[in-house]
Amino acid sequence: MNIQNRNSKFQVNSKIQSYQQTSPPLRACPALAGGAGGCPFQAYFNSLLIILLLTITVSCEKILMEDEPSNNPVTNFEYLWKTADEKYSFFEYKGIDWNEIYSTYRPQVNNEMSDYELFDVLGNMLNELKDGHVNLTAPFDVSRYSFKYNAPENFNFRLIKDYYIGWDYRITGSLINATFERDSLTIGYIYYASFSQPVQSADIDFVIGSLWHTDGIILDMRNNGGGSVSNIYQIGSRFADQERVIYTSAMKNGPGHDDFGEPAKVTMQPGGAYQYTRPVILLTNRGCFSGTSFFATAMKAFPHLVQVGDTTGGGLGSPAGFELPNGWGYRFSVSRTLTPGGQNWENGVPPDVTVWMNPLHEIMGFDDIMEMAIEVIKQKTSD
Repeated sequence: MNIQNRNSKFQVNSKIQSYQQTSPPLRACPALAGGAGGCPFQAYFNSLLIILLLTITVSCEKILMEDEPSNNPVTNFEYLWKTADEKYSFFEYKGIDWNEIYSTYRPQVNNEMSDYELFDVLGNMLNELKDGHVNLTAPFDVSRYSFKYNAPENFNFRLIKDYYIGWDYRITGSLINATFERDSLTIGYIYYASFSQPVQSADIDFVIGSLWHTDGIILDMRNNGGGSVSNIYQIGSRFADQERVIYTSAMKNGPGHDDFGEPAKVTMQPGGAYQYTRPVILLTNRGCFSGTSFFATAMKAFPHLVQVGDTTGGGLGSPAGFELPNGWGYRFSVSRTLTPGGQNWENGVPPDVTVWMNPLHEIMGFDDIMEMAIEVIKQKTSD
């Protein structure tokens, strides 16, 4: 028996001893007097003790068993569906009927199915959320949602090197940077491939300082899949003219699909050795997710920055991790981010100027998105 049951038995024995010490002495009981006969009271007392101990044992085991949910496919399905139902952020925004999803996937689950079959069902159910921040992780696989957009890649870094910045560019930490001339203008270029790559203060300060003399900067973040939020402020603060509210964030705080806490205002202020406030053109495409969408949202607060290209891939919810009874991990978004004006761009941050790359122009050595960025810089410097 476990420790709790042994403790319970000890407490019962202590109560028995206390009862025997305080009760009047039993008279003419052969069993107590050492006689050969039995004592009816003692037999009754012993029976009562056995029943009491059995009751305590069963009760303790029942309590311990009820603390842990059973581990079978049906239980794991119900656990996952209910947690998402109460904590996921974007049912209302995306118009997802989670009860209908339950009706579709629950019949596919039974307690005789294998782990691999269960993983496929649970992964497919989570993919109905159409969210890049949603994953199911088992020892043998990780589920993820594959985005499909009716848009071209809109990025060719080989073309950038061949026809714009050349091959002799600088690599300062995680930042590719260079300058090039166009129509008497000196234009700076920065390419940042992933917010998962750390940006040191000394690196971004050096890059901004080396581009200080330019007429404008093209900040290329196409195909940046996101990463650390801290890098958003590390880079963005170098382009801040003053402290501004960049977005608001609210966490889920109840089981209802629209239960959110009070939104918190998030600000960005100037930081670092230099703040570049001449024209800055942010380039985006549908391959920009999560941290890049946060960055694009934040930069719209600054009037000298213009977003050019295609809408980002989205991902403005902050994910939280959970665990199923069988030990598999899963995560999904538990917050929502809105612009200072209340707009929700979870499905993608729209550009200020929409441009797609023309494949025929690409063959000829032209990046239409880069060309538009150059034109915007021309317009802003001539104003």
